[in-house]
Amino acid sequence: MPEFDCRLITDDGAVLEKVISADSKYEIYESADARNEMVLSIKKHKEPFALQDFLDKFQRVKPREIEHFTTQLTIMLRAGIPLLTCLEVTKEQTETKKMEKIIHSLADQLNSGTSLSQAMRKYPQVFSPMYANMIGAGEKSGALDSILIRLSKFIGHEIKILDNVKSAMRYPIIVLCALIAAFIVVIVFVIPRFAGLFKSQGLELPLPTRIMIGLSDIIGNYWLLILAVLVLVVGSILFFIRTPKGQWTADFIKLNVPVFKVIFLKSAIARFAHMLETLSRGGIQIVSALETVEKTVGNLCVGRSIAKAREDVSTGVSLASALSKSKYFPVMTLKMISVGEQSGALDDMLNIVASQYDEDVDRLVKNLSAMIEPMVTVIMGVFVLLIALGIFLPMWKMYEAF
Repeated sequence: MPEFDCRLITDDGAVLEKVISADSKYEIYESADARNEMVLSIKKHKEPFALQDFLDKFQRVKPREIEHFTTQLTIMLRAGIPLLTCLEVTKEQTETKKMEKIIHSLADQLNSGTSLSQAMRKYPQVFSPMYANMIGAGEKSGALDSILIRLSKFIGHEIKILDNVKSAMRYPIIVLCALIAAFIVVIVFVIPRFAGLFKSQGLELPLPTRIMIGLSDIIGNYWLLILAVLVLVVGSILFFIRTPKGQWTADFIKLNVPVFKVIFLKSAIARFAHMLETLSRGGIQIVSALETVEKTVGNLCVGRSIAKAREDVSTGVSLASALSKSKYFPVMTLKMISVGEQSGALDDMLNIVASQYDEDVDRLVKNLSAMIEPMVTVIMGVFVLLIALGIFLPMWKMYEAF
């Protein structure tokens, strides 16, 4: 709600200056008239600049802190503690000031009649749409504690996968960074020294040497322009990814990039099964559940397929038949969903599908290093070969000339 700096005259002639929260200036005039006060001036309230508040905007709430918050909330709710009291207690046990302020804001909004899911939607960088929608589903079904348990397990599993991916990528990233640094050193400092020697001998330089000398000249003469172009390109890509079309393009690439595409697809299907099962068990009707899942599955391409399936389901088509039109759902998964629909045990089948894909993702992530290392070895080999040919071929020609 907007805040306004107001100067008022009371009925006894005293001048007051205070900050008033109201939807509009007209509302302030009405409330002042009701109290027999006269409004002298109204202007929008501006908070004084605070360095810490400015820095807090750039502070990121870590997934583990969200998991910790969810677990604490679950334990207290299951113990019968009112939700507002749970938030007040949880606020005192946060790791960062930013999370403390967010929980304080959630408590304030709850106190004013806003639901927890609505309050969380104001912080999309902290509570994902999936998180807020599932909380909303828990509020509607009266099973908020059960939803929180599933959310806590889900977030914990996501953190585990992310940690495994980081662990698997650590070695390749270090190697690639070292290669890039070594390549720059060779191009900027080593090649110029050899270039003068080779040219003084009047030798016809081989192609690898000409390429490296050309790169050295370009980087040496236009390094500032190259740096500016790189910054511009990276900035443009980051800006594009934040747009709806950019998000869809990034998700499409994820589902087509070698090595990683299987992990991204199976993670999306596992999320689909987990969320649909959770919402279904919470009493949410299948079409409404699919609407939530399509927005929170974690990949826009898969989400659009689910949206098309939802439209078919709303006309009476079975879920398995509707999803069969998508290229992202394997035949075995569709058959399991079909069996679940026919037997009335869709929730149990979705749980089996989710567990199966979770295990597949865990296995793939653990084997990620083994899949990436051959690619890193090839890149290292090409780099070493290029340097060796670029430097040693002309030297061999010099020795032959002598």
